[in-house]
Amino acid sequence: MIKVENLWVELNGNLILEDISLEIKKGEIVAIVGPNGGGKTTLIRTILGFIKPTKGRVLIDGKEPKDYIKSGKVGYLPQKSSYERDFPVSALDVVMFGLVEVKISKKEKEKKALEVLRYVGMESFKDKPFGKLSGGQQQRVMIARAIISEPELLILDEPSTGVDVVAQESFYEFIKKLNQEKGITVLMITHDIGAVGSFVHKVVGLNKKLHYFGDFKDFLQKSNVDKLYGSEVKLLIHSPECFTCQYFNVEVKRH
Repeated sequence: MIKVENLWVELNGNLILEDISLEIKKGEIVAIVGPNGGGKTTLIRTILGFIKPTKGRVLIDGKEPKDYIKSGKVGYLPQKSSYERDFPVSALDVVMFGLVEVKISKKEKEKKALEVLRYVGMESFKDKPFGKLSGGQQQRVMIARAIISEPELLILDEPSTGVDVVAQESFYEFIKKLNQEKGITVLMITHDIGAVGSFVHKVVGLNKKLHYFGDFKDFLQKSNVDKLYGSEVKLLIHSPECFTCQYFNVEVKRH
């Protein structure tokens, strides 16, 4: 679905991405991981067509990003800091913003917004001011806005930032549900490597260069983590059986 070919991106004279090539198949959930400043957000913004490559290209279903996005088949959830949480609008209004360029009546937009709020478990909060919702509730409303146009591709930039562990786990379960029930391809930036390991299909290990692209299990090999983060990193790895979690050094152990 997404093909990145020999991608180089330079911004303000600084080389941000160097010779990135990868291919993401339709229906996959793919996590982009790596240290801060490694180019993760630049990569997804280039995939979205917001940044023009210095060299190389990105294709989505064989089309240039801007042409594909015009079809309304992409849902995008930016970092929390990218939207104003205290803007005086209801949860329903926020979701309806996702249809601002769709030429249907306000009544039809409201109907669709109520449907997706119901799907994400937030229908009872439709009239509540967005700024009064908890972090996890705001997150679900923003996901509802991202999927109201029934996208084939959902792109998430650090979606679990600022929410508690319970809300984070609930959110990731919902992403799995979206993928399984609607077949949506999901590409997300995350620092929660252990939390997403049980359901992602592929991992992109990015730090200016592509250091790893493949299965999560193989990513946990010490050499792969070392190349991406350095030798002192600690990872918290979850498994379905774990009741107590603890940190392990880079020679990763699973429990």
